[in-house]
Amino acid sequence: MENLKEETKIKAFLTRIKAEWPGVVERFEFKTGSVIYVHLKEGISSMDFLGKLSRQVERFVDFSMPIILYHIESDGMNLRSHPINWYSSITQGKSF
Repeated sequence: MENLKEETKIKAFLTRIKAEWPGVVERFEFKTGSVIYVHLKEGISSMDFLGKLSRQVERFVDFSMPIILYHIESDGMNLRSHPINWYSSITQGKSF
């Protein structure tokens, strides 16, 4: 049940990304539960998109599951990864 809630929150997170940058994201493709390809529209640089997203992503994240977004330019030549919550499962299990 918890996993279903996390998946719903991740889909809402992706919807917010698409709404925040209209005309930038072509589509999202789930490769696994934690690996998501972000296909960018023609003329959109994955480096620019990563820079914009990394500055604002914290206000969109409301889930704890670790995921990796791979930003892919329309020509398929550039691919950049962006881990989100990647260390959350490690830090949740440790007490200090």
